[in-house]
Amino acid sequence: MKALVVNENETLEYKEVDRPVIGKKDVLIKVLGCGICGTDMHVYKGMENNWPLPGIRGHEFAGIIEECGDEVSRFTIGDHVVVQPMLYCGHCEDCRSGKTNLCKNTKLVGGELNGGFSEYAKMPEHYVFHVPSNLDTAYYSLVEPVATSIHGLKGRIPTYTKSMVIFGAGAQGLILVQLAKHLGVQTIIAVDVVNSRLEKAKECGATYTVNGMEANAMDQVREFLDGDLAECVVDAAGISITRQQALEVLKQNGVAIFLALGAKETSIDFMSLVTKEFKLYGTQCYTDEDIQKAIEFISTGVIDAEKIITKVPLADGSNAFEQLATNLEYGIKVVLVP
Repeated sequence: MKALVVNENETLEYKEVDRPVIGKKDVLIKVLGCGICGTDMHVYKGMENNWPLPGIRGHEFAGIIEECGDEVSRFTIGDHVVVQPMLYCGHCEDCRSGKTNLCKNTKLVGGELNGGFSEYAKMPEHYVFHVPSNLDTAYYSLVEPVATSIHGLKGRIPTYTKSMVIFGAGAQGLILVQLAKHLGVQTIIAVDVVNSRLEKAKECGATYTVNGMEANAMDQVREFLDGDLAECVVDAAGISITRQQALEVLKQNGVAIFLALGAKETSIDFMSLVTKEFKLYGTQCYTDEDIQKAIEFISTGVIDAEKIITKVPLADGSNAFEQLATNLEYGIKVVLVP
């Protein structure tokens, strides 16, 4: 089969590799689409990791069951599916309490294990989910980032939230805009530095947009909210300046959710944090429940995947990574299609 392989020198090469051999409890998936994640890009740019080389990346993938192991009971050949790529141990304290996203023994398919930037990928049955056939199955490659946003907001934003500022209008930011709209947030403000992404944010439901290179975010937020600040802020950019600005535009007793990976350290104004009683949350990945909810939201149109996804042939994957690393106008959520 063909796959996009990260070689020993960390270059990407589209080449012939052996097709995966499945075990008794595995399924073999014919990949119909695999998204390039922000984490993939961080690693591509040199973020420290323990992923083996050579290796096949890609953890946001969906496809069709091609083969089933002897002990597989939930799937048959031809089923349309999406994967939950974060394999957890199921035995540690966090797993036993339902917090599988915090398992300290996780392995990522598309990280430590070969993933979906290939024509075929194998998965343990437990981490595979059926998806409806009402949409192009490649669109369900968006399930993993949607689940991440669902988990980030779940239980953290008050039901009365009327205003939200979202920093970053990439794929995660656009998903958050649509989720905020679904949750009934009245004023949604998207902040980014790329005008084409801000235009897309308006298409997805943002009430207002701010180009952070052209205007002061706090001034704009006050203008849009009639002199007030935001009740909730989500950082989907993952850089120090947006983390700092997230607190600047947050009103007293407001909630800030930090969803994006990125800069390791950021200075925080603890005087404001303490005296204004800010509530700050980090959020890590998702649980199986979040994956199921993401499938539902995509299949029913709560999340419009077509507004976010740009399909690119897997054979052009190396160029796609290069473009994403250097060209901010290039695709928002690039999905590699074998």
